[in-house]
Amino acid sequence: MDSPARRKSTRARPAKPPLSERAVIDAGLRVLRREGFDAVTMRKVAAELDTGPASLYVYVAQREELLRLMLDAVVATVPLPALPAAPPGDWRDRLAALITDVVHALNAHPGIGRVALGAIPTTPAWLDLFDRVLGLLLAGGVDRQRAAWGCDLIALHIGAVTYEVSVAHPPAGDGPDALQDALDSRHAQVSIEDRLASLDPERYPHLAASAAELAAGPAAARLALGVEVLIGGLAP
Repeated sequence: MDSPARRKSTRARPAKPPLSERAVIDAGLRVLRREGFDAVTMRKVAAELDTGPASLYVYVAQREELLRLMLDAVVATVPLPALPAAPPGDWRDRLAALITDVVHALNAHPGIGRVALGAIPTTPAWLDLFDRVLGLLLAGGVDRQRAAWGCDLIALHIGAVTYEVSVAHPPAGDGPDALQDALDSRHAQVSIEDRLASLDPERYPHLAASAAELAAGPAAARLALGVEVLIGGLAP
């Protein structure tokens, strides 16, 4: 009679990488990219690390803290432009590029941008980002109070754009392509071109006359317009 198979020794198994705050954040980002924002739970992240949920609480207090740390890790990947020397020169271009880069970085991790909505993040990379945003506005001669409120407007715009991408059906891609995928999805859901073409011009004279313009243009150009309007409205 064959002897029963021996239980595999734990020493023969591959060693698990040590847990750390960074390991937990990276695991959360992997779950986010693979399964979506709502799937990021302490239990799912623990399973990703082949451990139990209780092990994570040594490094993060709760899901909300994990999400804030994940947002910060993504924002930290965006290079911050140098402040322009006097005279301010191309401060608008630098700020526009920075906002656009942040949007694309967040869209590479669909849903993480919504963490910045409803609660002001105070994590290091987020503070670094908006210290530089504020510095660019001030370098452009924007009044300090106006520039401070402008930071809030810019944060809201970033959050809204990235949230819209995260709720696209079918799911959008990531990075720069995510904006276009989300725009195409929104237009397809209501057959926007056909709907605009069928409007009664007597009831909706301006919409009917602008049907082609309303449906036209790539998402990147629309994002650029939004950023331009924000910066232009804040500029002295």
